[in-house]
Amino acid sequence: MYTSLEAELHDLFWDAEGPPAELPLIRDFLGQHPGRSLEFGCGSGRLLLPLLKEGFDIEGLDNAPEMLSLCRRHAAKQFLNPTLHGAEVEEFQPSQPYQAIAVPAFTLQLLPDPPAALTHLRQWLSDGGGLYLTVFEPLAELEGDLPENESYLDHQLTLPDGTDASIHTRHELDRANRILTRHHHYELKRDGESLRAHDSTQVMHYFEEGELESALVLAGFELKRYLIDFGMNEEEDETAGITTYHAVAKEGAA
Repeated sequence: MYTSLEAELHDLFWDAEGPPAELPLIRDFLGQHPGRSLEFGCGSGRLLLPLLKEGFDIEGLDNAPEMLSLCRRHAAKQFLNPTLHGAEVEEFQPSQPYQAIAVPAFTLQLLPDPPAALTHLRQWLSDGGGLYLTVFEPLAELEGDLPENESYLDHQLTLPDGTDASIHTRHELDRANRILTRHHHYELKRDGESLRAHDSTQVMHYFEEGELESALVLAGFELKRYLIDFGMNEEEDETAGITTYHAVAKEGAA
Protein backbone atom coordinates (compact mmCIF):
# COMPACT_ATOMS: atom_id res chain seq x y z
CA MET A 1 0.00 0.00 0.00
CA TYR A 2 1.42 3.37 -1.05
CA THR A 3 1.16 6.18 1.50
CA SER A 4 2.62 9.59 2.32
CA LEU A 5 5.59 10.75 0.22
CA GLU A 6 5.73 7.42 -1.58
CA ALA A 7 2.26 8.02 -3.03
CA GLU A 8 2.94 11.68 -3.83
CA LEU A 9 6.14 10.95 -5.78
CA HIS A 10 4.92 7.77 -7.48
CA ASP A 11 3.82 9.33 -10.77
CA LEU A 12 6.73 11.76 -10.94
CA PHE A 13 9.31 8.99 -10.89
CA TRP A 14 7.31 6.84 -13.34
CA ASP A 15 6.85 9.78 -15.72
CA ALA A 16 10.60 10.41 -15.68
CA GLU A 17 11.02 6.95 -17.24
CA GLY A 18 9.06 8.02 -20.32
CA PRO A 19 5.71 6.87 -21.77
CA PRO A 20 4.25 3.75 -20.10
CA ALA A 21 5.56 0.71 -21.97
CA GLU A 22 2.51 -1.33 -20.98
CA LEU A 23 -0.15 1.06 -22.26
CA PRO A 24 -0.16 -0.14 -25.91
CA LEU A 25 -0.06 -3.77 -24.74
CA ILE A 26 -3.07 -3.32 -22.47
CA ARG A 27 -4.88 -1.41 -25.20
CA ASP A 28 -4.35 -4.34 -27.58
CA PHE A 29 -5.39 -6.84 -24.92
CA LEU A 30 -8.64 -5.00 -24.13
CA GLY A 31 -9.40 -4.83 -27.84
CA GLN A 32 -9.29 -8.63 -27.91
CA HIS A 33 -11.69 -8.87 -24.96
CA PRO A 34 -14.28 -6.12 -25.45
CA GLY A 35 -16.68 -5.30 -22.68
CA ARG A 36 -16.53 -4.34 -19.04
CA SER A 37 -12.99 -4.59 -17.68
CA LEU A 38 -10.93 -3.93 -14.55
CA GLU A 39 -7.43 -2.70 -13.82
CA PHE A 40 -6.30 -4.41 -10.63
CA GLY A 41 -3.83 -2.14 -8.82
CA CYS A 42 -4.85 1.00 -10.69
CA GLY A 43 -3.09 3.32 -8.24
CA SER A 44 -3.18 6.96 -9.29
CA GLY A 45 -4.60 6.15 -12.72
CA ARG A 46 -1.36 6.30 -14.73
CA LEU A 47 -2.68 3.56 -17.05
CA LEU A 48 -6.39 3.59 -16.19
CA LEU A 49 -7.15 7.18 -17.13
CA PRO A 50 -5.65 7.12 -20.66
CA LEU A 51 -7.60 3.92 -21.38
CA LEU A 52 -10.79 5.43 -20.00
CA LYS A 53 -10.23 8.54 -22.10
CA GLU A 54 -9.90 6.34 -25.19
CA GLY A 55 -13.36 4.91 -24.55
CA PHE A 56 -12.61 1.59 -22.86
CA ASP A 57 -15.19 0.47 -20.30
CA ILE A 58 -12.65 -0.03 -17.53
CA GLU A 59 -12.89 0.27 -13.75
CA GLY A 60 -10.10 0.48 -11.18
CA LEU A 61 -9.36 -1.45 -7.99
CA ASP A 62 -6.68 -0.59 -5.41
CA ASN A 63 -6.13 -1.05 -1.69
CA ALA A 64 -4.37 2.32 -1.14
CA PRO A 65 -6.77 5.18 -0.30
CA GLU A 66 -4.15 7.85 -0.99
CA MET A 67 -3.51 6.50 -4.48
CA LEU A 68 -7.23 6.36 -5.25
CA SER A 69 -7.55 9.96 -4.04
CA LEU A 70 -4.77 10.95 -6.45
CA CYS A 71 -6.57 9.08 -9.23
CA ARG A 72 -9.78 11.00 -8.60
CA ARG A 73 -7.90 14.32 -8.62
CA HIS A 74 -6.12 13.47 -11.87
CA ALA A 75 -9.42 12.30 -13.38
CA ALA A 76 -11.24 15.52 -12.44
CA LYS A 77 -8.61 17.58 -14.27
CA GLN A 78 -9.38 15.55 -17.40
CA PHE A 79 -13.18 15.67 -16.88
CA LEU A 80 -13.27 11.93 -16.30
CA ASN A 81 -15.35 10.08 -13.72
CA PRO A 82 -13.82 6.61 -13.22
CA THR A 83 -15.49 3.84 -11.28
CA LEU A 84 -13.00 3.07 -8.52
CA HIS A 85 -13.08 0.35 -5.87
CA GLY A 86 -11.05 0.42 -2.67
CA ALA A 87 -10.59 -3.10 -1.29
CA GLU A 88 -8.18 -5.94 -0.65
CA VAL A 89 -8.24 -8.76 -3.20
CA GLU A 90 -9.94 -11.22 -0.85
CA GLU A 91 -12.69 -8.70 0.03
CA PHE A 92 -13.67 -7.46 -3.43
CA GLN A 93 -16.94 -8.73 -4.92
CA PRO A 94 -17.84 -7.30 -8.34
CA SER A 95 -21.50 -6.75 -9.11
CA GLN A 96 -21.14 -8.86 -12.25
CA PRO A 97 -18.28 -10.68 -14.00
CA TYR A 98 -15.75 -8.77 -16.08
CA GLN A 99 -14.77 -9.63 -19.64
CA ALA A 100 -11.15 -8.65 -19.01
CA ILE A 101 -8.81 -7.95 -16.09
CA ALA A 102 -5.42 -6.25 -16.38
CA VAL A 103 -2.83 -6.70 -13.61
CA PRO A 104 0.12 -4.57 -14.79
CA ALA A 105 3.25 -3.20 -13.14
CA PHE A 106 4.10 -6.34 -11.10
CA THR A 107 1.06 -5.81 -8.85
CA LEU A 108 0.51 -9.55 -8.38
CA GLN A 109 3.96 -9.90 -6.82
CA LEU A 110 3.12 -7.41 -4.06
CA LEU A 111 0.28 -9.57 -2.75
CA PRO A 112 0.81 -11.87 0.26
CA ASP A 113 -0.43 -14.96 -1.63
CA PRO A 114 -0.21 -14.62 -5.44
CA PRO A 115 -1.69 -18.09 -6.26
CA ALA A 116 -4.72 -17.38 -4.05
CA ALA A 117 -5.11 -13.99 -5.74
CA LEU A 118 -5.23 -15.69 -9.16
CA THR A 119 -8.16 -17.76 -7.91
CA HIS A 120 -10.01 -14.58 -6.94
CA LEU A 121 -9.27 -13.04 -10.34
CA ARG A 122 -10.76 -16.09 -12.06
CA GLN A 123 -13.91 -15.72 -9.96
CA TRP A 124 -14.27 -12.11 -11.14
CA LEU A 125 -14.09 -13.09 -14.83
CA SER A 126 -16.72 -14.48 -17.15
CA ASP A 127 -15.92 -17.75 -18.94
CA GLY A 128 -13.53 -16.95 -21.77
CA GLY A 129 -12.63 -13.62 -20.19
CA GLY A 130 -9.07 -12.38 -20.59
CA LEU A 131 -6.31 -11.89 -18.02
CA TYR A 132 -3.32 -9.61 -18.65
CA LEU A 133 -0.51 -10.06 -16.14
CA THR A 134 3.04 -8.67 -15.90
CA VAL A 135 5.70 -10.02 -13.52
CA PHE A 136 9.45 -9.58 -13.21
CA GLU A 137 12.43 -11.59 -12.04
CA PRO A 138 14.83 -9.53 -9.88
CA LEU A 139 17.91 -10.37 -11.93
CA ALA A 140 20.08 -7.51 -10.64
CA GLU A 141 19.49 -8.61 -7.06
CA LEU A 142 19.79 -12.34 -7.73
CA GLU A 143 23.00 -11.98 -9.72
CA GLY A 144 24.61 -9.60 -7.24
CA ASP A 145 24.72 -6.53 -9.46
CA LEU A 146 22.92 -4.82 -6.58
CA PRO A 147 24.63 -6.08 -3.40
CA GLU A 148 22.33 -7.18 -0.61
CA ASN A 149 21.78 -4.80 2.33
CA GLU A 150 23.69 -1.95 0.66
CA SER A 151 21.79 1.30 0.06
CA TYR A 152 21.89 2.79 -3.44
CA LEU A 153 20.31 5.76 -5.19
CA ASP A 154 17.29 4.30 -6.98
CA HIS A 155 15.71 7.44 -8.49
CA GLN A 156 16.37 11.15 -8.34
CA LEU A 157 14.83 14.21 -9.99
CA THR A 158 14.37 17.93 -9.46
CA LEU A 159 10.81 19.20 -9.10
CA PRO A 160 9.62 22.39 -10.87
CA ASP A 161 10.02 24.41 -7.65
CA GLY A 162 13.67 23.40 -7.35
CA THR A 163 13.13 20.73 -4.68
CA ASP A 164 15.22 17.57 -5.10
CA ALA A 165 13.33 14.29 -4.74
CA SER A 166 15.10 10.97 -4.28
CA ILE A 167 14.64 7.32 -3.38
CA HIS A 168 17.40 5.28 -1.77
CA THR A 169 16.85 1.53 -1.68
CA ARG A 170 18.40 -1.49 -0.02
CA HIS A 171 17.16 -5.05 -0.30
CA GLU A 172 17.19 -8.50 1.25
CA LEU A 173 16.67 -11.83 -0.54
CA ASP A 174 14.97 -14.92 0.85
CA ARG A 175 15.97 -17.32 -1.89
CA ALA A 176 14.36 -20.36 -0.28
CA ASN A 177 10.91 -18.72 -0.34
CA ARG A 178 11.58 -16.55 -3.41
CA ILE A 179 10.90 -13.25 -1.63
CA LEU A 180 12.58 -9.92 -2.33
CA THR A 181 12.21 -7.30 0.39
CA ARG A 182 13.02 -3.72 -0.57
CA HIS A 183 13.43 -0.91 1.95
CA HIS A 184 12.84 2.54 0.41
CA HIS A 185 13.83 5.93 1.83
CA TYR A 186 12.00 8.80 0.13
CA GLU A 187 13.24 12.32 0.73
CA LEU A 188 12.66 15.89 -0.38
CA LYS A 189 15.55 18.35 -0.08
CA ARG A 190 16.11 21.99 -0.97
CA ASP A 191 19.58 23.54 -0.91
CA GLY A 192 20.83 20.39 0.78
CA GLU A 193 18.37 20.65 3.66
CA SER A 194 15.88 17.82 4.27
CA LEU A 195 12.25 18.97 4.07
CA ARG A 196 10.38 15.67 4.35
CA ALA A 197 11.24 11.99 4.45
CA HIS A 198 9.32 8.71 4.42
CA ASP A 199 10.43 5.09 4.79
CA SER A 200 8.56 2.13 3.36
CA THR A 201 9.08 -1.60 2.96
CA GLN A 202 7.99 -3.53 -0.12
CA VAL A 203 7.76 -7.33 -0.04
CA MET A 204 7.68 -8.94 -3.49
CA HIS A 205 7.33 -12.57 -4.53
CA TYR A 206 9.19 -13.86 -7.56
CA PHE A 207 8.72 -17.16 -9.35
CA GLU A 208 10.76 -20.14 -10.45
CA GLU A 209 10.59 -21.17 -14.10
CA GLY A 210 7.14 -22.60 -14.84
CA GLU A 211 5.79 -21.80 -11.37
CA LEU A 212 3.46 -18.99 -12.41
CA GLU A 213 2.25 -20.90 -15.45
CA SER A 214 1.26 -23.79 -13.17
CA ALA A 215 -0.48 -21.41 -10.76
CA LEU A 216 -2.51 -19.96 -13.64
CA VAL A 217 -3.69 -23.42 -14.70
CA LEU A 218 -4.61 -24.38 -11.13
CA ALA A 219 -6.60 -21.15 -10.78
CA GLY A 220 -8.66 -21.98 -13.87
CA PHE A 221 -6.82 -20.19 -16.68
CA GLU A 222 -5.43 -21.26 -20.02
CA LEU A 223 -2.22 -19.49 -21.06
CA LYS A 224 -2.46 -18.10 -24.58
CA ARG A 225 0.79 -16.19 -25.08
CA TYR A 226 3.55 -14.34 -23.31
CA LEU A 227 5.94 -11.51 -24.15
CA ILE A 228 9.44 -10.88 -22.82
CA ASP A 229 10.34 -7.30 -21.83
CA PHE A 230 7.08 -5.98 -23.33
CA GLY A 231 8.12 -7.46 -26.69
CA MET A 232 10.96 -4.96 -27.09
CA ASN A 233 13.98 -7.29 -26.74
CA GLU A 234 14.60 -10.20 -29.04
CA GLU A 235 17.92 -11.42 -27.64
CA GLU A 236 17.44 -13.57 -24.56
CA ASP A 237 20.66 -12.33 -22.94
CA GLU A 238 19.34 -8.75 -23.08
CA THR A 239 16.25 -9.51 -21.04
CA ALA A 240 15.32 -7.29 -18.11
CA GLY A 241 13.45 -10.22 -16.61
CA ILE A 242 9.93 -8.92 -17.38
CA THR A 243 7.26 -11.30 -18.65
CA THR A 244 3.74 -10.37 -19.73
CA TYR A 245 1.14 -13.15 -19.82
CA HIS A 246 -2.17 -13.31 -21.69
CA ALA A 247 -4.53 -15.98 -20.40
CA VAL A 248 -8.25 -16.79 -20.64
CA ALA A 249 -10.64 -18.07 -18.02
CA LYS A 250 -11.54 -21.68 -18.74
CA GLU A 251 -15.24 -22.50 -18.91
CA GLY A 252 -16.74 -23.62 -15.63
CA ALA A 253 -13.48 -23.23 -13.71
CA ALA A 254 -14.57 -20.42 -11.39
